[in-house]
Amino acid sequence: MNNFFKVFFILVVVAGLSFGQLFQRVAEISLPSGESSFGNMISGVDLDGDGQKEIYAVNNNWNDGLPPGELIPKIYKYEFNNVTDEIELVWSAIADIPLQNTWPALTVGDLDQDGKMEVIWGPVNFTGSSNPNPSRIMVWEVAGDGSDVLGVSDGAGGYTANAEWTITDNDDENHRPFRWFVTDIDNDDTNELVMCTRAGDLRYAVVSVSDVPDNGDDSEEWTLEASDLGNGAVTGNTTYDMAIMNNTIYLLHNSGDVTPITNDGTAYTVEPILTGLTLGSWNSATVVDIDENGVDEMLVASWSSTGQNIYLLQGDGATLTSTVIADVSGLVSAFGRLYGGAAGDIDNNGMLDYVVGSRDALPNAAIVRVEYLGGDITQSSNYQATVIDQEFAAAGGRWMHINVADIDTDPNLEILYSEGTGEQAPIVVIDKDGMLPVELSSFTASIKDGYVNLDWETATEINNLGFEVERKAEGSEFKTIGFVDGHGTTTEAQNYSFVDENRTFGQYTYRLKQVDQDGQYTYSNELEVDFSVPVEFNLTQNYPNPFNPTTTIQFGIPEDASVSLRVYNMLGEEVAVLLNNELLSAGTHTAQFNASALSSGTYVYSLVAGNNVVSKKMTVLK
Repeated sequence: MNNFFKVFFILVVVAGLSFGQLFQRVAEISLPSGESSFGNMISGVDLDGDGQKEIYAVNNNWNDGLPPGELIPKIYKYEFNNVTDEIELVWSAIADIPLQNTWPALTVGDLDQDGKMEVIWGPVNFTGSSNPNPSRIMVWEVAGDGSDVLGVSDGAGGYTANAEWTITDNDDENHRPFRWFVTDIDNDDTNELVMCTRAGDLRYAVVSVSDVPDNGDDSEEWTLEASDLGNGAVTGNTTYDMAIMNNTIYLLHNSGDVTPITNDGTAYTVEPILTGLTLGSWNSATVVDIDENGVDEMLVASWSSTGQNIYLLQGDGATLTSTVIADVSGLVSAFGRLYGGAAGDIDNNGMLDYVVGSRDALPNAAIVRVEYLGGDITQSSNYQATVIDQEFAAAGGRWMHINVADIDTDPNLEILYSEGTGEQAPIVVIDKDGMLPVELSSFTASIKDGYVNLDWETATEINNLGFEVERKAEGSEFKTIGFVDGHGTTTEAQNYSFVDENRTFGQYTYRLKQVDQDGQYTYSNELEVDFSVPVEFNLTQNYPNPFNPTTTIQFGIPEDASVSLRVYNMLGEEVAVLLNNELLSAGTHTAQFNASALSSGTYVYSLVAGNNVVSKKMTVLK
């Protein structure tokens, strides 16, 4: 996510943090007026197929009317605008339900398999005389006309759901779906909505619908394919979590017990409860293939304050084994509790990361990352746990809504988190770009006096121990060839240089390994140097092009010369000086240009060496 990430009605935070595996807060999606908190969210989808990533969020009732807007269920669609780099609120709707309770279920899918994607939302029942049997399942289908609209227009500027169902025909029954997924759980070529609930006689359900009508005319037929409603098949205490792995439903009780529910394609069986596998879970269970061997596993974060563990659950059907792969009590304190969970490769290193939120942690609002390092997935030594954000609020809150998704146009996954207990907190977006405690503004290589000269500049530094200079020849690996001390923490620009006295001709690649004072590190972009003498003066096209925000410019001079390399806008105004009449020896040279301070557009870079002048165009695209 680039540094110019902007958000519609949203505060952009660009200041880096200085702890743990450093991530950066890049945006906040403000809580709409009149709401107390978000109740759930889904991120990084493109249901309307317009190529722009969406975030769906629903409101929450925590204080029963303070502020008053929280009692009425509402849904919001945000979309990342690929042109303006803004997240915009593009659609919203108010449910036809007068009262709701807390923490609704939310997912996306195509329940009726008609090719139109849907948001499936479960406002939590708040029963009573004015609301005896509200809909507990609401399906909002995309319009399919290229617009941002979901649902059916009510003719007055609002929208209603395409389909909805109460689950039961009886008034004043307390059924609260907490988490659900759309999947063909029984392999009958029909998608089902599989759910766990956290109250009442219904502990789990498998639901299907014949059709989701485009016009919302109530023509659909709902089927309760399986459940424990009225039969007491599921024992154990409250289920605040569930997962589906290998076509088995796993209900995770807050005691730490797990109830498997298997199916053979015709019938569902509630298997004997598996006791003591975890310390409970709150919406954290995530099914992944950690080592990419074709076998799924489940990651679970402990919900109890009696232990702050990350569990690996493995198995199939009615059998599971449990392994503690990380104890994070040292990161959140012995009183902290872990909430929510999501997984993805958030630093693009090919290894899975598992991210969880917290409650009552020290530091408050700690967001914890557990990174797989490779090797045996059951060994705790093969994981590293760090805090990647903290103290968004000084105290309070349950930071329980966790998404890992790509919500913009860069290749990085973002982490989104929010609070679910009336703290009026936004959705916070953090990104790996904030991992760099040192902002590298330039990095260039040149050949002078028969040596390769590396020069780089930093704009700011946080806890910077220094730079390991690494080099590799063609067909070999990177090796450290030197170390340059950093300036610790500073907001002033700093210039660095290093001379590689290797005199063997050939092609080489250089990079910097920036090392923090706590041992964390990150790599710069790589520079290629052709350590040979060109036969003529030349300037190559910058690469990549278009670019954002950095690109590499390479040129060659057949003899020693004073060289200038400058960048101009299309009005002919100078906007950057990369080389200023510097004496360079014959050879091939490279310069890296950072355009983070420039707006999108076409620019000209011009090389002057002796009596030779050549210019080329390049494009900044943000």
